[in-house]
Order: sequence, then structure tokens, then C-alpha cells
Amino acid sequence: MGMGLTTQFKMSDLARLAQSSDHAHRDELLLSLGSLCAIGPLEDKATEEAVSQIMLILYPKVHPKAQLSLSGKISTVAWASHPLVMKIAQDTPKIAEPVISSSPVLRDDDLIELSKSMGVEHRMLIAHRPNIGTTVTDSLVRQDEPNVLTALIDNKSATLSMESFATCVRVSRRVEPLRSKLTLRKDMPRSLIPSLFAYSDEPMRKMISARFGIDGNHLSAVVKEAIMNKGKRPPPDPDQKLENAAHGLVDRLAKADRLNATFMVKSLNDKKIALFEHSLARLAGVSVDQLRLAMSRDPLYALALSCRAARIDRSTFPTIHSAMSAAGQDIPPLSGEDGHKAANAFGNHSPAAAAVALRLLSRET
Repeated sequence: MGMGLTTQFKMSDLARLAQSSDHAHRDELLLSLGSLCAIGPLEDKATEEAVSQIMLILYPKVHPKAQLSLSGKISTVAWASHPLVMKIAQDTPKIAEPVISSSPVLRDDDLIELSKSMGVEHRMLIAHRPNIGTTVTDSLVRQDEPNVLTALIDNKSATLSMESFATCVRVSRRVEPLRSKLTLRKDMPRSLIPSLFAYSDEPMRKMISARFGIDGNHLSAVVKEAIMNKGKRPPPDPDQKLENAAHGLVDRLAKADRLNATFMVKSLNDKKIALFEHSLARLAGVSVDQLRLAMSRDPLYALALSCRAARIDRSTFPTIHSAMSAAGQDIPPLSGEDGHKAANAFGNHSPAAAAVALRLLSRET
């Protein structure tokens, strides 16, 4: 600034004015300091820190109208006080909106902190913020809130990971506005399009086919066949006690963070099929019924999808396949068309997308 703030006021005078009992006086002082800060950086670091502290003292003592006005004044100011901007961002949604929407001071870790500590209205504001990256969008998506997901998908400048897109597709089954927004995303992962297609009505399916250049007739036939020919649930384990024991052991191991692929493969090698199925289903994030239905429908592909969803390395898959055969399970060889399809389960899907595909294959999506 051309004229230094300290040439007009001493910091001690400003601090004294900040403690004034006159509400109008405090409002005017805060907004005056906000206007000065909006013009440009203050003359030196010491002055900048002192003014920041004074504004922090003033902020909770002024009228909400003054707080909202200040939020607007500093919403695009790159040199604004970080503690002050964060304090404003944690205020009511109306006051927080200007800084959450625009402030360059807010970093990704700030937005993630806000998404975790504040309510759904603040998360809606973050979802609308331009150019947010995957660390922020992943944090928002984890809350699984349909309105926030819809706002996020509607934000064309937001970048989403495959896992976040997969969650949005899953939720879109019961949320039509979200499903509509997903069809308009140019960056929609192609591996998730069949699931989105299956959840949509006929007009939206035509839109999906045209927008993404896919064979809608083929996908329609696949969906119709899935509805008309639902695989019957495999017969329950004749030893219900064994089934209950497998569920209980897997549940305890998972809660203790001790369930892993090594335990799962050992169960299979020991021919403890129920324990293997419960372990794989839990690691893949699907129910054991969904896993069994999918396996009854397309054994090799379902096994590959479940291993991918469980984040099991592709190099381990042949070992699991061999153990399945050795345990007497009916599963196609790792060659030909079935083998190629299984390889694609690893190559074309993220873990989250594989879980979505597995649920769709189970007919219980």
C-alpha cells in the first residue's frame, strides 16, 4: 500500500478500538480493515500479523451482516489471513459461502477438514467450488450424501477418482437427479457405464447410448436377460453351524484389522469353502450372498472381479484359481474367452468399480 497503515494508527490504538463496546464502531472498524486488506498486502509482515490478530478479535463481536460483508471482501484475496478465512469458513453457510466458494487461501487440506467437521450445507458449498481435486472430492464422496454427490457431479470442473465415480453410480440407483447428472459427465469411466445403464429408464438409456457411443441394444439385452434369468441362490451350507462360525470368525478378524488375502487363501487351501467365501466377500465389500450369486452366474469372471475388489494382486489370481480347482470347485480354465474376460476384470476396473460390477452380476444391485 502507498501509505502505511501504521502511519495512520498505532497498533495499540487499533487493539483498543477492537475492544470497544460500541457495536456499530466495531462493525465499521472490521470492515475498514477488511477493505484495506483487499487493496493489497500490508506494508510488512509484523503489521500484517497484528492486523490479522485484531480482525480475529473483532470478528465474533460484530453483527452477522458485517461478517458476511467481510467474507465477500476477502473471498478472492490471496494474501488474506489464513486463520481468519478458516474462521469465516466455519461460520453459518450463508456467511461461509463467499470464502468457501472462492478463497485461494483455502488449501485442499483445509477443505478436507471442513468436509469432515462441518455439516451437509458446508459440504454442498465445497462440492460447488471450482476446480477441486480428487483428495477433496474423495472426502466429500465418503459421506455418501445424495445431495452433495449430485452437486459434485454437477460441478464439471471437479475431478473425481474412479472410486468416487463408482460410489456415485451406486447411489444413483435410488437418486434420479444424480443419475441424470452422471450421464452428462464427459469423464465418466466407461467401465461404470453398464451399471449406470442398468439403473436407468428407457429414455435415459438412449441418451447414455448416444452420448457414450455404446451399443444400447446389446446392453438392453444383457439387462433383460439378467432380470428374466436370475440365478437361484446356491444351496446353503448343510452345516449351518459351520456357516455361522465362518461368519463370526471373519467378522472378528475384520474388526481387529487382521483379515487379509493370506488368511483367505489358506482357508481355500484347507478346503474350508464357507470360510473362504465369507473372507473374500468381506474383503471385496459385498455380501456373501452377492458373491455366491455372482459365482453361480459366471464363476471365473466373478472370482476375478471379487479379487480385484478385494485389492488382491493380479499375480496371485492364478494361485487362487488353482486352489479353487483343487478344492473341487467348478471353475473354467484360465484360457480362451473366459480367461480373457477375467483378465479384463483386473485391467479395466478399479477396486470400487469391480465391486459395483460384482453386485450387478449378482442380480442384487
